[in-house]
Formats: sequence, structure tokens, C-alpha cells
Amino acid sequence: MLALAAGAVAAMLPGGFWPLSVREELVLRTIAVTLLAFAALRVVTALPGNENGIGRWRLGPWYLLWTALAFGLASLTWLGPQTGSATRIMPASVVTGLGVLALAVAAWTLGYVLGPPRALRDAARRGLAFALRGTGTTVRGGLLPWCFYAVGAGARVAGALLTGGFGYVGDPSALVSSANAYSQLLHLVSTFALFGIAAAAYRAFHPAIRGGRATLCALLAAEVALGALAGSKGALLLALAAVLIPYGALRGRMPLRVLLTGAILFLWIAVPFNSAYRQAVRGDTANMTVAEAAAAAPRILTETLTAKSPVEAVGESADAMLRRIREIDSIAIITQMTPETIPHRSPWEFAAAPVVGLVPRAVWPEKPIFANGYEFSQEYYGIPSTTYTSTAITGLGDLYRHGGLWTVAVGTALLGAACRLFDALIRPESDPRALCFALVFLPVVVKSEIDISLLIIGVPGGLLVAVAGARLMCRPTTAEERP
Repeated sequence: MLALAAGAVAAMLPGGFWPLSVREELVLRTIAVTLLAFAALRVVTALPGNENGIGRWRLGPWYLLWTALAFGLASLTWLGPQTGSATRIMPASVVTGLGVLALAVAAWTLGYVLGPPRALRDAARRGLAFALRGTGTTVRGGLLPWCFYAVGAGARVAGALLTGGFGYVGDPSALVSSANAYSQLLHLVSTFALFGIAAAAYRAFHPAIRGGRATLCALLAAEVALGALAGSKGALLLALAAVLIPYGALRGRMPLRVLLTGAILFLWIAVPFNSAYRQAVRGDTANMTVAEAAAAAPRILTETLTAKSPVEAVGESADAMLRRIREIDSIAIITQMTPETIPHRSPWEFAAAPVVGLVPRAVWPEKPIFANGYEFSQEYYGIPSTTYTSTAITGLGDLYRHGGLWTVAVGTALLGAACRLFDALIRPESDPRALCFALVFLPVVVKSEIDISLLIIGVPGGLLVAVAGARLMCRPTTAEERP
């Protein structure tokens, strides 16, 4: 840890001793923040209960690992030519953003190590026990995964029928111009599809439970097909997480060979198909319906597999994915324009977020439509409102635009403490009910693409669906098991 931290400091120093070009500073700061993130990872995994933190899917270690990759190493793609909205960002702003990131990593690690106050930990533990009272830790029978998945898939079908859209397919203007009382509920219920895959994976990998692999393969194949039809790479990765989290909980490690094979297939097939499919289903003048997109999908897949050699496709997809997951851009464009061009927003907006999240749209019909990424694209990148695209703000970028460096330091420290609380309470290796909480919150927090307000707003609904899934996943406690 000390060696990594020393390397990070050394990489940050040269700019203060002799002149460097912007490209050289960018490389050195990228190395610095990456080493700093790995040093923090070493600290976090040394804490009690965090042994094998990556294999056990602890929130804190995965957050730092993703930070090192998406905010750190992926920033090296700035050494090549840029296209699209990235051309509006000055490389010097990327260097500044990497400096802000270094502060954020240090503050987050401090918050995680210190953790929340004991009174808050005890209250959260009692609240979780109260929410799950009456249930044990024995997963229900083989029909459970099918029932869960049917409920989740049914919510998606209902949403598609009611709105005419399914993921990336449909009219994108509807997402930012109108809202209804049932969309949020259907979105939450659709999470049960992931719970079904996780329950199937838990039964398949548990040494005391026989069978279950056929169910897991069937549900995973269905989820991959639906994710492809929706035009969502994220859906495929979430399905993979629903398998890997139970595997890590029961085995304490990652299936590296399987992951390597899956990564190659993902880059060879999924990424090129997803790009071609999106271009086909959403055009400048007209958008395909769900039925039209489903009919066109086999043809697009065939054309994708035959267009390029596997080696060429994997290489191009790897470069595209590195640019896609690169998260430093949002911090760079915000530091470039705030507060000189766009003033800081009030940090008090965060205080109103929990209240907004608790009130459902059915009770509050005039509840605002939170198309924050769509609005951010117009405000910071100058993208016209007729172009329906959503740009990742990231939690770190959102903290900076709500006050600057002090909100970054305080906000990331609080986020680190919250992650420590989550890791202290949610232990899938000892309680399968924890799988539901991990699937709801771990992808959102680790990926860290959404802004802080949306993250806070989503907590009440996330807790509700996680508690419901956890209570249904396991059998009730028997009289002998009750204290």
C-alpha cells in the first residue's frame, strides 16, 4: 500500500518541478490516480470482514476497482483523437479533472475506513432485522427462480405494451416529455427477473442443493435475449452479475477462465451487435416498433458476425468499450465550465432528494421528470434538445458542480462511509437474502454514472424492492429457529 501511495505522489510531483506538456501531465496524473486507487483498494481489503473483497463482491473494493479502470486507466484513451461531444473538452481540463479525482479517492477512502457512527450502524442493523423478520436463510424450492423471473419479465412486457417502448427501442422523446404513475412501479418490479437468475445461481452453486443448472442456463439465455432486444449492453452485464455474485458468495472467488471466455464473446458478438442494432432501430426520421426490431434482430446479428474477423471485431470493441466506460469526461467538462460559465448549483438540492424519492408519482402526479443526463448534455455540451441522448454526469462530477472541491471532499467521504455501512450489513456469503440488496445497489453505486440526486432518490424504491425480494426468496423461520 505504501509503495502504491508513494508511486501516486511521485507521479503527481513532476509538473511542479519542470515544465511538462499537457499530454505528459495527463499520462502522469492518470498513473497517479490509478496507483492511488489501488493503494486505497489495498487498505480497504485489509479491513476486518473484507478479505477476498473482490471475490465476495464487497461494495467498497469493487467501487475502487472500477474507479481505477473507468476513471483512471481509461483516461489514457485521451491520447488518441477524439470524436463527438468529447471534442468540446480541452485536454487541460482532463488534467484538472484527474486532480479532483485524486482528492475524491483520498476522501472516499478516509470515509470508508472511519465508517459511520456506531449509533447509525446499530440503528441500520436493527432496521434491517425488522424488515426481514420472520424469514430465515434457506432459499425456497426450484419453482422460485421461475416465479421471480416471470414477475420481472411480465413487468417489462406490461411496460412495453403501455408505453410502446422497450429499452432503446421506441420513441425516445417520450422519456423526457411525459411520465405516468406506473412506470416507476413497473421498473422496480422488473428487478425480480435478476432476483430469479440470482436465486437459480445460488441453487446451482450451493454444494448442498442438487440440480438447478438447467434452470440457470434457461433463465440466463432468456435474459440475454431480452437484453439484446432492448438494445442494452448493461442488461447483459447485470445478468452476468446476477450469476457471479452468488458464485462469489458461495465460492469466495471469481471464475477467471469463464470470465475470460465471456469477455471475448462479449467483445466479439455483443458490442458490435448492440452498435449495429441501435443504429437500425433508431433513425433520424423514424424509429422501429418493438415488433419490427424483434424481426430485424436475427438479420442484424448475422451481418454483425460476418462483417469482420473475430480478432478485428474484438480489438475494435475493446477500444470502443474503453472509451464508453471512460468517466473522466464529465468531471473535465464540469471543471472547464463551472463556475466561470455555468454557476455552481446549491448543495441544498441534495436535501430535497430523499423526500422526492419517497413520494410516488401516483400520489404526486406533477412530480418532475428526472431527465438529468439529457439536460446535462444540452447545458454542458451544447447538444440540441431534439437530439435525445443522455450523458453520464457521475456522482463526482455532480458533487463538483454543487459547490466545488469542498462538496467533493465532504460528499465522497460520506459516500465512503455509506459504502462501509452497506458492506457491514450485506453479506451474501452468510445470508442469501443479501443477494437482493447487492443486485439493487452494487451496480448503481459501483458504475457511478448517475448524479447524486438520482442516487438518493432511488434509495427508497431500491430498499422496498430489495426487502420484498429478500422476504420472498427465503422460507419463513420455523418455531425452533425463532429466538
